[in-house]
Amino acid sequence: MLPMSDIILLDRFFRKVQLHLAACYGDVARWPVILGIFGRSGDGKSVQLTVALENCQVEIVRLNAADLESGLAGEPGKYIARTYATASMAVAKDVPVAIVVDDIDTTVGEWEMNTGTVNHQQVLAELMHIADQPVDHARNFPRRVPVFVTGNNLKRLYPPLRRPGRMNTFVWSPEPGEVRAVVEGIFGHGADNATIDELTREFGAEPLAFFARVRQEILHREMSEQLLSGGYDMRRFLRKSHNNHSNGARRRLSGPEVLQVARAVWAEQQAVLADFLESHGAGGYR
Repeated sequence: MLPMSDIILLDRFFRKVQLHLAACYGDVARWPVILGIFGRSGDGKSVQLTVALENCQVEIVRLNAADLESGLAGEPGKYIARTYATASMAVAKDVPVAIVVDDIDTTVGEWEMNTGTVNHQQVLAELMHIADQPVDHARNFPRRVPVFVTGNNLKRLYPPLRRPGRMNTFVWSPEPGEVRAVVEGIFGHGADNATIDELTREFGAEPLAFFARVRQEILHREMSEQLLSGGYDMRRFLRKSHNNHSNGARRRLSGPEVLQVARAVWAEQQAVLADFLESHGAGGYR
């Protein structure tokens, strides 16, 4: 089997996160407390952000969609303020903390069918208030707390929140060299350099998650071969797996094998997309 490699933290992404942390903790004048990281789905924004913060020894406080909705009007906005206050007091005690809001465009984005609830408005108002006054002793905000938000569509975000001065934005789109580094990390020693080069040439326009999906499919195929040769008795399989820790690569895959799997995965994705568009009407998704 191919080795399950660690997440590859790309330097350009890491430096952006590190700079935002240092500017916020260092109280750099007029530096927005919010960094918005936007880009297409599947290119690893949330995963890269998590690994970057962990590498900087930063404690992560996450706000998710459930936290930003409540049956009590105004409660999510107050929850954001309480969360920021707790994090701010921790930073004042020299504990590096950052707040992360994933998929903010989905959570509080401006959509055609958005009902504009009171909670929706209160969340936006609180985020803008924190952006305007990240240090406020009257609200128990003694120090700035770096806030990171991720999303797929910057244009869906409320324009006054994303304006310069309230939010810095970072549009994440991996460059060819970065794609190759990730592909090499995903496949480890399971593919040679020529195969990795061919993968990135042929599928370089795909999201990074595509290559992880290819690796997963290779693992699935090899496990299926093992089951065919070893039977379907899970008691026996469990005993064998427990006593045999050599779950690494059994053999180096040839370039044609890897490319064959990649092309099959790509074709499957295209078929699913075509079926979805046909079922729902392509006109609504242009």
